Amino acid sequence: MKEFWHTLTAEWWGITLLCVVCAAVWVILSAVLYRQFFKRFYDIVLSAIAVAVFSPLLLLLTVIGAIAMKGNPFFAQKRPGRRKKLSKKQCEKCGVPYGTYGEERIIKLLKFRTMTNAKDKDGNLLPDEKRLNGYGKFLRSTSLDEIPSLLNILIGSLSIVGPRPLLVKYLPLYSAEQRRRHNVRPGLTGLAQVNGRNAITWEQKFEYDIKYVDNISLWRDVAIIFKTVGKVFKRSGISQDGQATMEFFTGNKKYNVLVLSAGRRVELVNCFKAARDRLKLHGSVYAADISETAPALRFADGKFIIPHIGADGYIDEIIRVCNAADIALIVPTIDTELVTLAENKQRIENETNARVLVSDKASVEVCCDKIKTAAYFEAHGFGYPKVIDEKAIAKKEYEFPLFIKPTDGSSSINAFKVKNQKELDFFKEYIQNPIVQECVQGTEYTADCFSDLEGNVITVVPRIRLQTRGGEILKGKIDKNRQIIDDVKKLVQSFGFIGQTTVQFFVTDGGEIKYIEINPRFGGGAPMSMAVGADSCENLYKLLRGDRLEYNEDYQDGVVFARFDGSVRVSDAD
Repeated sequence: MKEFWHTLTAEWWGITLLCVVCAAVWVILSAVLYRQFFKRFYDIVLSAIAVAVFSPLLLLLTVIGAIAMKGNPFFAQKRPGRRKKLSKKQCEKCGVPYGTYGEERIIKLLKFRTMTNAKDKDGNLLPDEKRLNGYGKFLRSTSLDEIPSLLNILIGSLSIVGPRPLLVKYLPLYSAEQRRRHNVRPGLTGLAQVNGRNAITWEQKFEYDIKYVDNISLWRDVAIIFKTVGKVFKRSGISQDGQATMEFFTGNKKYNVLVLSAGRRVELVNCFKAARDRLKLHGSVYAADISETAPALRFADGKFIIPHIGADGYIDEIIRVCNAADIALIVPTIDTELVTLAENKQRIENETNARVLVSDKASVEVCCDKIKTAAYFEAHGFGYPKVIDEKAIAKKEYEFPLFIKPTDGSSSINAFKVKNQKELDFFKEYIQNPIVQECVQGTEYTADCFSDLEGNVITVVPRIRLQTRGGEILKGKIDKNRQIIDDVKKLVQSFGFIGQTTVQFFVTDGGEIKYIEINPRFGGGAPMSMAVGADSCENLYKLLRGDRLEYNEDYQDGVVFARFDGSVRVSDAD
């Protein structure tokens, strides 16, 4: 045996045979223990070699990038890394099965910058496709922007092969199955990258990621690496159609919206549908009304006929509808439903998956009672038409013209300008529970305001009411007036409203702002403000998906709108 071993190690054929055997054993061990040990071993060895080989190119692209990008050539972004598998002790402490994974580590992914920091006139970054210059497109098409990520592999935050690390903001959007992609180290390339890269859908991408996690092997990784080289040379799958790279992941949630008392709110229904489509969200826009012939029902994706607001079982039916259609957001549109919804908001949200877009009951009650509204304006220092109380009326301490309307009125129903004593006496008897105020002279305005779900004001859009009919605007002009915006913003903030608020007021010839009423809901003319850039429907979808909004005035000024009626067939002949 000793002589055989000596011959084996002394002769060339023996040495060759020994090398082949050792290589075979190494390959077998690599294959058997690949996931547990050798995957990380090869990551370290190959990334170290790659860093050494590509160091001249790394230095060259650093210099060129600094010039092309006019600054820092590197781009570091936080991404989710591998989830840590909990130990037996941790599982026992948390009361979960052994083998459960914890939270994702957050890593910093290093790449070469491919987009400039170009901003618009207001200091906001331009869209991705406008910041992606020729140099950046070259880096992406050749995958040279990935070279700095070799350092991530070397230190262990990344692997050569694995699911690509996506954005941190996607974490709350994953299903439990999709989140399993983080049970392994993210990779520089992966199964999804060699099967379409950014040109496939999110669903397909996640399917490939989970398939990889469940079937990690040496041979699969080798195959993926070779296919990646081919993809790089072919420059395929770099972007999705119409995108700089790929559209944002919006989650698996269906963003179904229910518009209550839809009636003639065709514009509002269409605005929700358009915003949903722009954001590429999954979901339907439903409309509900007491009448089968309500026009908006014909434009919604689905419709519901529900009882009158004051009917028994109204809230029960709203809950039934929300659960049947998996509603994510309930949008009221008339004043008379606000108090009822505010009173039952917690119950509805506890028994469904829907958010009710209504402010707190106390604020709503102030807005639905014109006497309380006037008292609020006075108590908080906002201008308003003087209220002529019964004592003043008895003593005739007023001057005509006056204005009279119901204290709980809506849509200018039974609202009249009073020119003399005879008219005042008549309307005081004709209108139930009236409020009498001075008649303000000046320019009539409406302001469409939007606040996030914490009550932070996001947009304020004043518009002049050029022409109205039945209290609803027919023609309007956007007026980005600094004084008005600041005062209206202060008013809305003082209430702490959420969602849409419609504020009506006059600006007197002397420049004084006098508030008439405030309605914490969508007004009929709200689509005008959305058309110039203050899109409340889009903002609501963004809030539902977890985005954080900032106050902005990014809308066009001076635009004039004219609304018109249309006809829609609501039934066939008898």
